[in-house]
Amino acid sequence: MDERGAVAAWHELEGVPAGRELVPGLLHGLRVPGLRRSAWAKLEERLGWQTDEPLFVEAAKRLFELAPRLDASRRALVLDFLARRAHSICGRPVGVHRPAFLAFTARGHLVVPLVSDRSAEVRTRAAWLLRGLRTEDPAVPRALRRQASAERDPMALVSQLLAVAELSGPDDRAATVEWLRPRLDHEHPQVRLAAARAVLLLAAPDGVEGTGRRIAGAFAEIGTGALPQAPWWPYGYTPMERYQEQLADRPREAQDLVDGLVRHPDPSLRAEAVRAAGKQLHHWRSPSPHLWETVAAGLEDETEVSDAALKVLARSGGAAAPFADRIVRTVARTGSSDWTRSHAAVRALVRVEDPRASRRYLEHFDHSFLEVLPLPAHWAADLLPAFRERLAEGPGARGADKLLPLLAQWGPAAAPAAPELAGLLDTGYARPAAEALGRIGPAASAAAGALAALARGDTSPWRLGPGTARSPKPWQGAQTAAWAHWRVTGDPELALRVCGSAVQAGPGRAVLRYLADLGPLAAPYAGAVRALLDCHGEWTRVGAAEAWWRITGDPAPAVAALLPELRPLDGHALSPLVLRAVRALGAVGPPAAAALPVLRTVLASERRYGADILGDEELCRAAREALEGIEGP
Repeated sequence: MDERGAVAAWHELEGVPAGRELVPGLLHGLRVPGLRRSAWAKLEERLGWQTDEPLFVEAAKRLFELAPRLDASRRALVLDFLARRAHSICGRPVGVHRPAFLAFTARGHLVVPLVSDRSAEVRTRAAWLLRGLRTEDPAVPRALRRQASAERDPMALVSQLLAVAELSGPDDRAATVEWLRPRLDHEHPQVRLAAARAVLLLAAPDGVEGTGRRIAGAFAEIGTGALPQAPWWPYGYTPMERYQEQLADRPREAQDLVDGLVRHPDPSLRAEAVRAAGKQLHHWRSPSPHLWETVAAGLEDETEVSDAALKVLARSGGAAAPFADRIVRTVARTGSSDWTRSHAAVRALVRVEDPRASRRYLEHFDHSFLEVLPLPAHWAADLLPAFRERLAEGPGARGADKLLPLLAQWGPAAAPAAPELAGLLDTGYARPAAEALGRIGPAASAAAGALAALARGDTSPWRLGPGTARSPKPWQGAQTAAWAHWRVTGDPELALRVCGSAVQAGPGRAVLRYLADLGPLAAPYAGAVRALLDCHGEWTRVGAAEAWWRITGDPAPAVAALLPELRPLDGHALSPLVLRAVRALGAVGPPAAAALPVLRTVLASERRYGADILGDEELCRAAREALEGIEGP
């Protein structure tokens, strides 16, 4: 079939009358001198990234078949086009992308001969495309290795090494690592980086000694900028970050990377050393103290380096406490007019409850620090006057969407702000304001009438408008107001009626934590809660498990629903849902003993869970509390 053939007529694929189709002529033009350049430009624009369209799939088939017959420049452009899309298509070979995936993978054999093309650009992009196709044909990595052994062009060699690493089968890993070793000392820095990436992908955790040092040496030579998209895409935008991620499980090599960059004359490389140290600190619970000192020393360095250090410490939770004085000195030395720097400093100090953060927070209250959450409740006396003044501005109060959850977390400590919170009950902020009033409790009883009106639907400010928060669904807002009414008055009737009706309406309607708070009072609605334990939505299942246990005291259905939500911990993943499940199991107590092995594993792990120290600290606190709840102190 030539470029004019297609499974469906081209004009149907393009959605134009017969005779008005363009793609067949453009495909033909790729082989016509004088037309090749314009034909490719128009074809590339026409196809774009619409990889789920039948037109794209048919045209891509023709491009695979035409590529070997095109001139070198067009051949390289076509392979480049296909390679970028292959990385997207073949990474998700289901759903609307399935036809494109089948079309691409069925034609990989047409690309293999181009690995040894006379043009270095074609060789580079042929290997890049094969890497994106993720072919399992063992002949492909063999062909790439043969060409790499004779390759003289550095970028083509980079592309071949990256492809060999991605395509080598499990049985070939050890042999491939040995084959890669000499390339770790190649004269070209990007070849060394490609060989290092390949080794880190294929080698066991003890790996090849000196990989981190070689990565540091390569970046010291080329700097920290983006690498060429061909063939590094999609790895090349933040290359150092990619290597830090690969080294996360290899502390010895990561330490070599840090040591290789931390004294470099270029501050951008010293900043990368600080970030690499931070990556290790956020990955391991007992890292080398030397890494902490690397980060702390960065605070005394030039602005780029100290910025990196502040950001690491802002995510370090209580572990940043020994460096609080240095953080304060850094901001004082560089000035507090840079809000990004001050923000990171305040976040770090807040996490260790350093009182100087409270003062600094107020100094810059009109800037960006309202997102620093949570703040310790014992700071309320210092901060509430400014918070109340801000909330008194009404629905246009800047930052109210961040302040209201904070006041809810403070609970009774936020009681002086109850009048300002009540003043927001007729605005788009009504739901978070009601939540905060409910958490305050009886001290906010003056708002009971307004809360009752919201719960009954007499007033309904659930809307979007200038200066208001994003509207909740009306039934969510009504439940919040009804629950808050119970919390401030002690009368459960309205909360039971509104929240009970919501749970009887089926999945997606009830705010289950309110029924859990009501406990045995909500017994008439236990059957509706029980039905949600088998719901498809994991948040609904966990919420239903909490509510069922607290309403009925029957642990078995709750534990059965909660235990599967701990599975992400097997891969050291962490999410708010996992934390909620851990806490709920701890609240169940001894009947949740089946969770004990997971909780003990969490607390005994050398590796942290989640992306940083903050999340891991929160998980450890929750796991320890759950252990005490199940086993006793």
